[in-house]
Amino acid sequence: MPRKPRVFIDGGIYHVYCRASRGEAVFADEAEAAAFVDVLQRVKGRDGLVLFAWALMSNHYHLAVRSRAVPISRGFQYLQGRFSQRFNRGRRRTGALWQSRYHAKAVN
Repeated sequence: MPRKPRVFIDGGIYHVYCRASRGEAVFADEAEAAAFVDVLQRVKGRDGLVLFAWALMSNHYHLAVRSRAVPISRGFQYLQGRFSQRFNRGRRRTGALWQSRYHAKAVN
């Protein structure tokens, strides 16, 4: 069954979050957390996201962002994909790092 299409509003504020598969402690190492933040900064600059707040827990992240003309789906696909490649390469592992697609809830 196909996924429901996501609807994003230009200038909308979203709570974005995602959990690592199997509850793996992805951000337990400070170097990994810093690498995630580096990729996030790249996405922020490239796509013009406004980042209000962020929190990295040991096995998931939470972000509060405002979208711009570029849909946030492009940025978060890049963020999760790029970080996953780096993480997997460094640990000589294969397979999905994230439990699912990122979740984005509109904030009123």
